[in-house]
Amino acid sequence: MRKYRITVLALLMCFMKSARVLGVKNITHGISRHIRSIGFPEGSTLGIFFALGIPLDIPDKSISVAFYFEANYGLPNEWNSTYFYEEDYYTKRSLSRQLVYKMLINKMERLGYSGLDCLLRMICEATRYSLSENGLLGDILQIILTPSTSRSENLPNEIIEAEYGQQCDQRYKKCSMNPLDLISYYINL
Repeated sequence: MRKYRITVLALLMCFMKSARVLGVKNITHGISRHIRSIGFPEGSTLGIFFALGIPLDIPDKSISVAFYFEANYGLPNEWNSTYFYEEDYYTKRSLSRQLVYKMLINKMERLGYSGLDCLLRMICEATRYSLSENGLLGDILQIILTPSTSRSENLPNEIIEAEYGQQCDQRYKKCSMNPLDLISYYINL
């Protein structure tokens, strides 16, 4: 056991001697490494997204029910950040009619339609016919597409006028087809 201690001590002294030869005065300085870290741009988040789609067996239709699961985490913007700023990440979020309309316009433009004209035509058609026979989706669409049913949100005049319009297909010619025909059917009141 004593020989073992002497051997370890001799090796340690040799190591310290070689560290001094290399010009390093402090052995811990010679073997230390800088802490590595990543600083992300302010407001960066990391998200995990999972979706499960289940096809429905309906003849001549391609319909599926999807369940989405998402988790978002705020990333630190400083390399030595040890404090989590809750107020930045848990501010009150709201879904306004203007935001929904912008999303619908963008989606229709990506599908190759005239976004604003198709939105206005959907609003016009939704007020002419009831969508309540289309279940929960119809009720949600009826609420979204009839701005007069909720408090004023300072919407553009063309959206307000679309709700009271007639001859929707003639008035909004840039929208070649009624987008509501893709997801619903009309019941005359």
